[in-house]
Amino acid sequence: MRAIAISKLGATPELMDLPKPTPGPGELLVHVAAASVNPFDWKIAEGVLNGVMPHRFPLVLGIDAAGTVEAVGAGVSRFAVGDHVLGQFLHAPVGTGTYCETTTVPETIGVSRIPPAISARDAAAIPTAGMTALQSIETLGLSKGQSLLVIGASGGVGSFAVQLAKARGFRVIALARASSVDYVRGLGATEVVAREEPDAVDRIRRSHPGGVDGLLDMGSDAQRILTYASLVRKGGIVASTVRAAPPEAGTAGGFRSQNVNLAPSAALLDRLTAEIAMGRVQVPVRATHPLAEGVRVLAELRKGGGLGKTVLTL
Repeated sequence: MRAIAISKLGATPELMDLPKPTPGPGELLVHVAAASVNPFDWKIAEGVLNGVMPHRFPLVLGIDAAGTVEAVGAGVSRFAVGDHVLGQFLHAPVGTGTYCETTTVPETIGVSRIPPAISARDAAAIPTAGMTALQSIETLGLSKGQSLLVIGASGGVGSFAVQLAKARGFRVIALARASSVDYVRGLGATEVVAREEPDAVDRIRRSHPGGVDGLLDMGSDAQRILTYASLVRKGGIVASTVRAAPPEAGTAGGFRSQNVNLAPSAALLDRLTAEIAMGRVQVPVRATHPLAEGVRVLAELRKGGGLGKTVLTL
């Protein structure tokens, strides 16, 4: 089968011809229709999970996919051959990825059925970014009418988060690249400030003199997030999806601080796809490419600046 994989950690991804996998006990064999690209994919290639989880080489990249169950291993009870599924397929050993024609996945992790209203292309773009966004919004614990400042609103997680926040009646303020201001406003942000503006942070401070109720940051380091956290009111909350939340500064500044560590599950995925199927949230697929172009696409996306989600199709 065709797959985009690496021969060792740090190697350049290649389009390879690899043996078709066989499902073990409790596993599904999924014929992949589409796989989405996440920043975590190239972090895995660089070794972010080295020493944390066992690895298998050649290591097939990708953690998100949508497809059809082609076969099941012994003991599988939740799914049957022919089911259309989506999910985050990351499991041990790392390397049984989704940038390929067929892959295996335990039925017990964050995998669920695709609602009829959602295409395979869109379904592939949902799992990691969508679940991270939903878990983040729920972690914030804000109420209808409260304000949320989103940093990194134009990426995959941010694109879902802005929409989920709007659907809950939050007032969304976003700091985004000048080139993505219109895109983020289209997602539902009530106020979008271009981060290139020299007084961007002060502009938000002036428009919200009492402070915003919450901050959701998808990319700042521990130092930079302190600047944005200064915009949060006393008693508000700061959340980071990249483990940069400042607990000590949060105590001193009078706000709560929380790192969001995604715990993927079928239940979380089902809640998310229900909102999408009802039309409350649109899947932010901005580009689609065939698997054969995946190596080039990965290299381009690593440079940053992409909007929404990118999907590889088979």
